[in-house]
Amino acid sequence: MTIDISDLYSSSKTTSVDEMVNIYMTQEEKPLQELEDKQDALYEKKKALTTLYSKLSALKSTSQSLSMTTSDAFNSKKSVSSDAEKFTTSATSSAEVGTHSLMVERLATSDTRVTKQYTDTDTSFSGFTTDQTFSIEVAHPTDADPDNRVAIDVTITSDVFSQTDDDVLAAISDAINDAIGSAIMAGTITNNEGVQSAIVSEQTGVSRLVLRSKLSGYDYRIDFTDSADSLLSAMELNAAVQSSGASGGYMTEVGTSADTSELNSKFTLDGLTFYRNSNSVNDALNGVTLTFLDTFSTTENVTVQADVEAVKEEVRGFLDSYNDLLDCVRNNTVVNSETGTAGLLSNDSRYMDMRNELRSLVNEPVSGVSNTDYTNLFDIGIEANETGSLSFVDSNLFSDALQANTTNVSDIFLTESTGLLDKLIDYVDQYVGSDGLILDSKSSIDEQASYLDDRIDKMEDYLYEKEKQLRKEFTSLQQAMSILSAQSTTLLQYLQ
Repeated sequence: MTIDISDLYSSSKTTSVDEMVNIYMTQEEKPLQELEDKQDALYEKKKALTTLYSKLSALKSTSQSLSMTTSDAFNSKKSVSSDAEKFTTSATSSAEVGTHSLMVERLATSDTRVTKQYTDTDTSFSGFTTDQTFSIEVAHPTDADPDNRVAIDVTITSDVFSQTDDDVLAAISDAINDAIGSAIMAGTITNNEGVQSAIVSEQTGVSRLVLRSKLSGYDYRIDFTDSADSLLSAMELNAAVQSSGASGGYMTEVGTSADTSELNSKFTLDGLTFYRNSNSVNDALNGVTLTFLDTFSTTENVTVQADVEAVKEEVRGFLDSYNDLLDCVRNNTVVNSETGTAGLLSNDSRYMDMRNELRSLVNEPVSGVSNTDYTNLFDIGIEANETGSLSFVDSNLFSDALQANTTNVSDIFLTESTGLLDKLIDYVDQYVGSDGLILDSKSSIDEQASYLDDRIDKMEDYLYEKEKQLRKEFTSLQQAMSILSAQSTTLLQYLQ
């Protein structure tokens, strides 16, 4: 580089010391820029490794989730109702594939008891002159005793009975609700094991008390123990008859057992008669829940089958994780054909072959399967495109294999050691384990970056001193040139 230093004192130039220093320092700083570029390249590579680590970890997580025996993802079942307006149904993986006949004769209902009708302004209770305590018995099943029942005491103080009938009924209703609420708060019963009391008026000026169990069925029936002066009997709340007209009693035949109580649902399944407390039944067919919406005397069908779409969704999640990883590897290890830019990991032998290794793993046949017609992904309709990404290309193949036997699909993924998931998890662990290659690579990058930090620091110190030196030299030179210029001017004037 050639620089005309006469600019420093030429009257026709305006070049300053700062400008001259900057010109020289631009050349001096090139090695520093090269070091910083190398360091930036290392950081970019580290970012690429972090992304790769994330994609590998996501594939491992998806593979582990898919292989968990507790989720039984490949054995998902669905249960189909032949008439969803009459009943609905669902199934777990434990359900057996098959078709079942169903008729529902009766829906389950809550036990409802009513008092006789009272005229609001009457004083029918004035004959009770002392406190009255009665008890309401409700179900509270335990592990030790599924038939366990609890009696909850309700006390009505004597002063209540001197009031008009509507006030007395309201006070009794409040006392019942308070006693049930206290039992719930104390943990004696759970919230849904209680009863609810309310006042209803079927016509103006006439009321009655209604007591209803929160849960349906015979097991959750209401029983009573009357007070000393038979308050409940006087009200007909505990009458062992069905309420009719103005009389009290039960609204639905309580019966004496599950099969005689009309509180229970009654249905016929595959020719057998069942009685249950609820309209939602999960213990008549293994792994199947039936929810009755109406009664029907014509046979309907419950069809349990493999839930192909649910299994496909699980597998699709795995394929997405695999494809994301493959894209990440490809972007970081190959040269972009359009831009000519090499991937950030393209010069690292530890990652160059990863894409081919992954593609080889998923294309290897699985040994030890129960059906040798299904040993590869393409046997169940999953194939790779030209870039290696996997997708469903023939859903019928997948559906047929799964519906014939879920192991046709699951063996390809789950067979120990040779199954796709075990192989991929083992492969990924080489890179993301506590002593994996990626952490080793990042550690190596950190060491290189630290070394460059030291060199950059030294280079910056050198450049700082160099700039000071140049500034001093150019300032001295400028002063010397200025003196020479002045002398030259004087000499010329003298000679003239």
